[in-house]
Amino acid sequence: MVLKIRINREQEVFDKLIKIGEDLKTTAEALRQLINALLVKDDDMKNSSLIKIKSLNEKISMTREELLSVIYSEAFLPDFKEAIVMLTQDLYRASASAKDAGRALTARRVDEKCLTTLKESLLSYISIILEASDKVVLMLSLLPKDIASALKVGKEVQMLERSGDEIKDMIITRLYDMEDSLHLITLLQTRDAIFFLDDILDSMESAVLSIKILYATLKS
Repeated sequence: MVLKIRINREQEVFDKLIKIGEDLKTTAEALRQLINALLVKDDDMKNSSLIKIKSLNEKISMTREELLSVIYSEAFLPDFKEAIVMLTQDLYRASASAKDAGRALTARRVDEKCLTTLKESLLSYISIILEASDKVVLMLSLLPKDIASALKVGKEVQMLERSGDEIKDMIITRLYDMEDSLHLITLLQTRDAIFFLDDILDSMESAVLSIKILYATLKS
């Protein structure tokens, strides 16, 4: 049986969720551009990418406020409200973590040896984040049509999060292998950036769990 959400005032909520998802995907693309800029030492691209990431985070924050205003001003079921608020916060946290990752990577010039050693792993990591953001957009677009199908896409997001965890662990191991030849600040800066990238995927996975709660709410 296909479980659909009745389209009326709820459609505005889901339209805003999709908007946040699309902006989150654009954020991931800007983050990949920022990392590429670091690798090729393009300061102009690095700075413009960071500005774009910050601007998108502000845009997502504004959409979140609009969405929450709709949620709390309408007579939605309490469980529905709670699930949507959780989902919205998950998506916002992913955006905020992307901004934090960008800041960490640009706070000071990263050691060239460190970047060269981690280059392939970093590119693989950001590719997974970008793929996961694409799946999140698809997942959100399916919500008002068929939540069960949205959850199937959500499982793909969870699989990508696990793949990201493996790459994160490998990067951290390689980073600590270089600790004797790296400045302590560089090591901490890079480690923080990797943890922020991990937070992006963790927040996307949390968004899937919020949709599971929404599904259970609508079935009951």
